[in-house]
Amino acid sequence: MIDFEAVQRQVSGHAIVREVTQLPTRHVRIETAFLYPEGSAVDVFLIDETRPSPAAKLSDLANTSQWLLNLQVQPWLSKKRQAYVDDALRIYNVTKQGGALELELASLERLIDGVVRLGQACVRVADLIYTRRSSIQLPVTDEVEEVLADAELDYDQNPELEGRYGRPVRVDFLVRGARTTSAVLTLSSRNASQAHVQANEIFSRWYDLDVPARRERRVTILDDRSDVYRDDDLQRLREKSDVLALSERTTICDLFAA
Repeated sequence: MIDFEAVQRQVSGHAIVREVTQLPTRHVRIETAFLYPEGSAVDVFLIDETRPSPAAKLSDLANTSQWLLNLQVQPWLSKKRQAYVDDALRIYNVTKQGGALELELASLERLIDGVVRLGQACVRVADLIYTRRSSIQLPVTDEVEEVLADAELDYDQNPELEGRYGRPVRVDFLVRGARTTSAVLTLSSRNASQAHVQANEIFSRWYDLDVPARRERRVTILDDRSDVYRDDDLQRLREKSDVLALSERTTICDLFAA
């Protein structure tokens, strides 16, 4: 059982601690001076459980993960985000159990040090909010590049390929899989007339690359967050390329990795 008075003595006078309260669960809530990005305080909890004395455990009780989920940020969504979390945990010697960030204390005398390290880890993980990009602002090429990077695929961005009549044709990506190299163009618009113009431009590029010397698979990735594309435009693109929706991430990765 936690000695609440002993906890109060340990944190007394430390500016990093704003308030200490004991919960009905017997856990001790420690409100810290650390802040999540929107300004709310980071709370850490001294867990009341049967443990070999004098060891103790601090936890955020998954509050940081829940804070991110409430803002539609999933820390495990991509390898980049997971690596970011892993770095934060390693720096502050914090572990993750389920969604909770936790830190073992050798003794209660190490409480303030633990509060500081766990609080810093919570803030660092919460900074994943800045990796959330607006679907309106984010170019589709950035979305595709994130898919390629997460799948650890080998690719070049904006390469020029020699096409019909020896003219250079720029594609958005050239992706090298196990057996096949894929040339990629992306189609994205919020406006029907602009989408039609872009589709014609992409068709023209695929036409120029549709020569015997070019062995690459041709892939058009369609930003399906908007439904502004003409059926006849998409049909023409399917005659010259594989057309995949941006939302079909697994299919995209499997096709490129082959």
